[in-house]
Amino acid sequence: MSIFNWGKPNPPMERAGETIPTRLPDGQVKKKMGKVYIATDSGNLVPADKMKSIQKSSKQLKKDNLKMGDMGLSVKPYNENTFLELYESNQIYSATVKQIARDVAGLGWKLKLREGKKENQKERDEIEAFLNHPNEKNQKLRKIFEALIVDWGIYGNSPIEVVRNTGGKVSEIYRVPGASIWIHKDESKFCQKRDIKNVWFKQFGDEKNINMWDGKEGEFGDNNANEMIRFKNDSPRSDYYGMPNILSAVGSVFSLIGIRDFNLSFFTNYGIPSYLVTLEGEWPDGSDKKVTDYLNNMVKGSNNAHKTLVFTVPEGCKATFTPLSTKVKEGSFNVYKQSLTDDVLAAYSMPGYRIGINPVGKLGGTNSREATVIYKNGVVEPLQLDLESIVNDDLIKKGMGFESYEFKFNDLDVRDLTAEIERYNKLIEHGVMTPNQAIKKLGFGETYPEGNRYYLLSGLIEIGEDVNEKG
Repeated sequence: MSIFNWGKPNPPMERAGETIPTRLPDGQVKKKMGKVYIATDSGNLVPADKMKSIQKSSKQLKKDNLKMGDMGLSVKPYNENTFLELYESNQIYSATVKQIARDVAGLGWKLKLREGKKENQKERDEIEAFLNHPNEKNQKLRKIFEALIVDWGIYGNSPIEVVRNTGGKVSEIYRVPGASIWIHKDESKFCQKRDIKNVWFKQFGDEKNINMWDGKEGEFGDNNANEMIRFKNDSPRSDYYGMPNILSAVGSVFSLIGIRDFNLSFFTNYGIPSYLVTLEGEWPDGSDKKVTDYLNNMVKGSNNAHKTLVFTVPEGCKATFTPLSTKVKEGSFNVYKQSLTDDVLAAYSMPGYRIGINPVGKLGGTNSREATVIYKNGVVEPLQLDLESIVNDDLIKKGMGFESYEFKFNDLDVRDLTAEIERYNKLIEHGVMTPNQAIKKLGFGETYPEGNRYYLLSGLIEIGEDVNEKG
């Protein structure tokens, strides 16, 4: 791209945009401004002043998505009801997602003064008032964010509704069920669909107003749509919707549910194995059906335990009951179940012990601490950073107009406190560390005046000198 003047022949050293002196007959000088053009890479000449109106944006093509009716809504790439059914049907999947939500948002938060900023009590009070009372339903911020992470874990999509007060400041936020939101093809508005009802939202920060009932632009007073912030787990399949991590382990969840249902049917039948019943000879019509009905209906359940089938065998006839399986299938599935469970945990990098599973290696060891560090660094902290960015950049800075403070989640503690306390106790007992120093290192408890002293156990008995230390 090049820049130059266009018009009269330019003086040799003339610069673009500089005034051009022109000598008139009477000796006066008239100043004339040259026009500045920009030559684009395609060879077109564009006036420089016109370039100000050209907005920079990505020129990529979006993946084609079919429209839903005439509302221009992008079709979702996955059936979200399937993910919900899996979540409700498998305890490993459910416990994993809930634990992530607690580890991300359930450990508390703090408001910190930004570096280089001065304390502003009025600003701090207003921010804390919003964070402590984020909506009129009296929901705690922790519960809102935990629900968002659960939706993230199930669907990969977690929208946030934002409400402003009459002064234009953000005053309330609400979690919106991720499965209920469809995204418009231009991504500037969203539609929530519940049964036959629809309600629209606009992209957070969009200055244009839309009607909450039909999504059309304009000014509609109380019917102006609220804003929405998208929080999603990016998917390579869709430019509009996210994907849950469980997608790669869906087959494992289905298998775990299948094993559960198989064994449940066995125990529902009170352990009665599958039989091959052979009736030989001339039995009365319907005898086979009576035997089948009895086995299917009269011996199932604990209330029917130990019932006996009694029937008369016609002369010359024979009834043979041959069990096809006599063992409960639970034991044969144990190894397979462990492998499937590991698949689900791996999808979210979840250490098993955090949801009550305590895997121990063949030699009796465990890598729980290392697994927790990976989980914290790869799952918990990235999600916390994303949510902190929404609170700090969107809600506090853009939505409330404050820049002095920043919101911060409390960190997940991955320390082995028992081992650390034992180590500090030994250091205190040998005069290497004071109790107050240990309290500060551990990060809990209150220091006390006497805690600044060094101590040494009196039980140490001298047994001699090191000859190598003698001069």
